[in-house]
Amino acid sequence: MSFSLNRAELIGRLGQDPEMRFTPEGQAVTKFSLATDRPVKAGAQPETDWHQIVCWRKLAEFAGQYLSKGRLVFVAGRLTYRSWEGKDGLKHYRTEIVASEVVLLDRRPESDAQPSARAEDDLPF
Repeated sequence: MSFSLNRAELIGRLGQDPEMRFTPEGQAVTKFSLATDRPVKAGAQPETDWHQIVCWRKLAEFAGQYLSKGRLVFVAGRLTYRSWEGKDGLKHYRTEIVASEVVLLDRRPESDAQPSARAEDDLPF
């Protein structure tokens, strides 16, 4: 009997705001990078790994609407590899995680544009 499994699970922070677009067929696709810290020995500087995440359809719409740079998320999906020949004639390779699940692990940051009631109460005039 042959068994195989291709599943990746990550918890990390977004490196930039997600980029959402639509295919010519109208399917939503959203891409973003996710940073995870690699375990290191005590006293050593943490090392960061960057993962490229791709979401499709409804999950892409969710990611495009609710995710932003710095948000803490859980991502589950499968590893995929693709290659292409660039305009420079060189072969390029990319490893991506095609997400099947994205879970927000923090709250949306408060807007700095709206002062809190306490800050207004402390004004000297």
